[in-house]
Amino acid sequence: MTRLIILLCGFLGEVDAKPAELPTSGPVVNIVEWDGNRLPTVYERSDQLPIDRSDLIRLSENGFKSEQLVDVISQRRYSGDVSAEGLISLKSAGLANEVIQSASLHALASNRSINLSITLEIDGQSSTPRSRYLYLIIPDGEIELVFTADLGHVFGGKWRSDTVTDQSDLLLPRSVRTVTFSGRIPLKVSGHKELKAFTATRPDIHWLSEVSEATHHVRSHAFDYPANSNRNDCRLLIRLFQDRLLEDNWTITGTHLECEWN
Repeated sequence: MTRLIILLCGFLGEVDAKPAELPTSGPVVNIVEWDGNRLPTVYERSDQLPIDRSDLIRLSENGFKSEQLVDVISQRRYSGDVSAEGLISLKSAGLANEVIQSASLHALASNRSINLSITLEIDGQSSTPRSRYLYLIIPDGEIELVFTADLGHVFGGKWRSDTVTDQSDLLLPRSVRTVTFSGRIPLKVSGHKELKAFTATRPDIHWLSEVSEATHHVRSHAFDYPANSNRNDCRLLIRLFQDRLLEDNWTITGTHLECEWN
């Protein structure tokens, strides 16, 4: 399994501190350089989303003629696989040649990357965590994309997207810091994927096979990456909590992934 290692802090690029130099081998992209980036502007969605393979088959089975389907595709575009296998699938479903030709002509461009926004909610005071390296791993065909960040560096840095919210009550002072990393990552192979998030004491994890899911308390998020789509925006939230007695003991208490494709 080939691996691509990306230094998670590199998504940011900070205001004062220099990017961390982690002892990690392989090609490295420093995610700190994503500092201040934002996902593309969300424009008002059209009421008429692109048509897909299941739409075409359903319309055909309900009496729509080929010329009508060609018009629908040209007006709304086609969101589906137009590789050789995809076109053969349309042919096997009984769609006419002119419909298949229109789908190929008006297909959305193939997805080759996603816009990823990573938000860390940091509940505790700045310190160097015992498990100081945050990892995200996403498979891409035969490649595993590995993202990593030195949390000690993140906690001690000052970032462009960096806010603090006072959540104190009458008995206990408490503040939660929110830091956001945004950037574009290559993701070429469509289909079912599973993102893994965890922390570790090791700075040199290169493959998922090196990780014990029980030991590292791995958080998993499954998603289906379409071959093409109007949008390709994903947002990952990671909540980090500091033990109130052992200040170097930080744990991931929650994660949430959401993606928008249309």
